[in-house]
Amino acid sequence: MGPRVLIVDDERILADMFARLLRRAGYETITAYEGNEAVTALRSRAFDAVVSDVNLPGCSGLEILEAALQIENAPTVLLMSGTSDVRTAVEGMRRGAADFLEKPVESGDLLLRLERALQTATMRRKLVALEARQKEQRMPLLGASPAMGRVVELADRVAMTPNSSAMILGESGVGKEVLAARIHESSDRRDGPFVRVNLAAIPESMIEAELFGSVRGAFTDSRRDRAGFFAAADGGTLLLDEIGEFRAEHQPKLLRALEERRFFPVGSDRERAVNVRVLAATNRDPRRMIAEGTLRADLFYRLATVTIEIPPLRARREEVAALARHFLEQFSKAFGRRSPIRLTPEAEDALVRYEWPGNVRQLRNAMERAAMLASGDEVGVDALDLPDCAPIAREPTLFDLPEGEDLPRSRPPRLHSGEVRLDDAKGTAVAELERDHIERALKLANGSKARAAQMLGISRTTLWSKAKRYGLE
Repeated sequence: MGPRVLIVDDERILADMFARLLRRAGYETITAYEGNEAVTALRSRAFDAVVSDVNLPGCSGLEILEAALQIENAPTVLLMSGTSDVRTAVEGMRRGAADFLEKPVESGDLLLRLERALQTATMRRKLVALEARQKEQRMPLLGASPAMGRVVELADRVAMTPNSSAMILGESGVGKEVLAARIHESSDRRDGPFVRVNLAAIPESMIEAELFGSVRGAFTDSRRDRAGFFAAADGGTLLLDEIGEFRAEHQPKLLRALEERRFFPVGSDRERAVNVRVLAATNRDPRRMIAEGTLRADLFYRLATVTIEIPPLRARREEVAALARHFLEQFSKAFGRRSPIRLTPEAEDALVRYEWPGNVRQLRNAMERAAMLASGDEVGVDALDLPDCAPIAREPTLFDLPEGEDLPRSRPPRLHSGEVRLDDAKGTAVAELERDHIERALKLANGSKARAAQMLGISRTTLWSKAKRYGLE
């Protein structure tokens, strides 16, 4: 049988006619001819929808609506009235009715609007279930180590503010988007949209139109108005992922939009205002980007009201086994297994000892592969496909400083006589950041200029010249 519909109307001929119409369309129907009878029917069995007149003996259609909405998995309610009472229609929609039909109701119109209301209700239920499932899956990714506890506490403090921005730092795969989603879901903006924008994936020529929208005719092949991501996130949270890939020439407009919450869509002379929290994420060191001139210092300070750095998985090994078990359970369900797959003690130990250069994302992929290929209920070391289960040798990164050690405090650059002052060309702030950044890289490389140059992505000659300029020889 199709969806079950309760039809309520004190005009018996009309109620029976609606019932025959819906049965021919594949619905299962129950009829009630007065309000109290309808409420009793609602409490005795489950319905997918209710089509009810407003003016009824016993109790009104609005009271039936309230009774229906109190039921778990509440049915969709469509109200009807022959009095053309606009106030009643508005009140019904305000209380939660899916639609309002004016009598006399045409059969085609009833079928169309009932089908549309049921589809909308189904999509809403699926969305709620999906969001709940995604939230359940995301939360364990944040881990329970002391280091992640501090990260989550800071994120929750950001969520408590109405508009504060934050910059989330961390290597690829550590869970920057997960943390941004937590900030959104823990805030008063949770009922608004959470919009993630991967700036690295947007063509250079389209970046402004994608962010701020555009009007028809603003550029070639622009045949309709485009809302843009800022407008799409109105009332919610906008995550600018890969902010390090955002070209410097577009940054002033972004800075103005952040400061004023207003912007001009491309090709428009009318400003648009939005109410949005902006979060940024990057796997690069923003201080290095400032020193290189690829990130404006004023934009960084505006985005980074709070800076949250997520430590790599290798720095919180106590979380690895629990995360692996969570992923295995998740994929066991996804692959239709009757019982979850378990890790052997040796496999758990191997996972904890592994370096995880791809962080949580790599761990998740490894557990998906293990669950997919497992022939039994256990996953051993051999099934993990980890090279010798040994840490991967790699160069240190700027996320590897010991806990409590951070960038040195800013100080005037050390200049030798006869040198051109860098602050005359780039500004004192940039010179200080560049010197501190080079000093930090040299410290991580144990004084090796070759390794430091490799970490910084510059030639040894350039590093030698800059180190000499700043007295870091």
